[in-house]
Amino acid sequence: MSTKEAAKALQECVKETETIELYFQQGSSDKVYHLQLESTEEQWSVNAQWGRRGSALQSDAKVSSVAYEEAKRVYDRIIREKTGKGYRIAQATTSGDTPISVGLPAVKEHSGHAPELLTPIEEPEALQLVQDASWWFQQKFDGRRLAVQKMDGQYSGINKLGQLIPIDSRLTKCLESVQAQGFLVDGEITDSRFHLWDLLDINGTDLRIQPYEIRYARLGLVFRGVDEALRVCDTAMTPKAKRAFAKAMHESRAEGFVCKNRNAAYAGGRAGQHFKCKFVTTSSFIVGPKPAAKAADGHRSIGLYLLEENRQRFMGTVGVPERYAIPHDGQIVEIRYLYCHPGADGKLIQAKYFGKIRDDVARGDCSVSQLKLKADESDPT
Repeated sequence: MSTKEAAKALQECVKETETIELYFQQGSSDKVYHLQLESTEEQWSVNAQWGRRGSALQSDAKVSSVAYEEAKRVYDRIIREKTGKGYRIAQATTSGDTPISVGLPAVKEHSGHAPELLTPIEEPEALQLVQDASWWFQQKFDGRRLAVQKMDGQYSGINKLGQLIPIDSRLTKCLESVQAQGFLVDGEITDSRFHLWDLLDINGTDLRIQPYEIRYARLGLVFRGVDEALRVCDTAMTPKAKRAFAKAMHESRAEGFVCKNRNAAYAGGRAGQHFKCKFVTTSSFIVGPKPAAKAADGHRSIGLYLLEENRQRFMGTVGVPERYAIPHDGQIVEIRYLYCHPGADGKLIQAKYFGKIRDDVARGDCSVSQLKLKADESDPT
């Protein structure tokens, strides 16, 4: 193919947004590099974020407001350079499925906002609320908790611990379409969607003292239909709708569902007025050294620990798939498992790591009290 033909082929290619996440691990070095190819009104840019894993990332615009062809060349060149230096690809996507990332707290500054946390309950208990008109059902999303505050034209993210965090510029662009001078909205971010379930402040009016049904109604008026990436959570309100909703959540292999008290005013922390029912069991664990017997087994795995009476209790090991970087000792990871054997030496059964490092979970919350134990065989079914 001639140079002219190659240029023509490049011009005719599908112009898609792209993103890639790279990582580099060698010795004590553990770095990440994120790169995005993005467009705004037919103009394209390449943005990058990099730094040590677990620290606040530096960012830079590699090129901006150029034609797609030039931006694509820059994007591909940077990937070649990084992979040539030993970086490996953790994730790559194109077009509308581009993940929207949330950052890490730079200085662990508290926002002043205390996120409301859900109380876990089992499914039989949750289904008893079907006939109670005070309770609504929503989907439980498997993402990262995120509240966003807009004040004086500036956007701030707030994580599960109430800490201020940076948010992706792509999410900011979506929120610019919201017709409000200021707001505080709460939800969960999963890949390319920001699922919204609560509106706590709008244009300087504090809605926290209002019952949830009023806050949810205002949320829909302000945010529904504004942008494809902003999704107001669907809510089942009647007994018939709640039964169908719970069934649909099972059939779609959702993480579970949430039970919201429509009459409750906002209460920060785990106030016990809203519940979550999870179909799968997940818990947060502290990464630590593998026992001596397994330290040199050659397996790509990590040791898992929980706090029990102010000491770390070893809970077993879990394999780390090749597509994920190996977490470091001291980091907190989310693990999916079937159950844990009861007793002082009980270990996890069918534990799986799926790449989620929790910088928004406090170390003190990694306790054995969160475990789902295997049922006693003498208990009635």
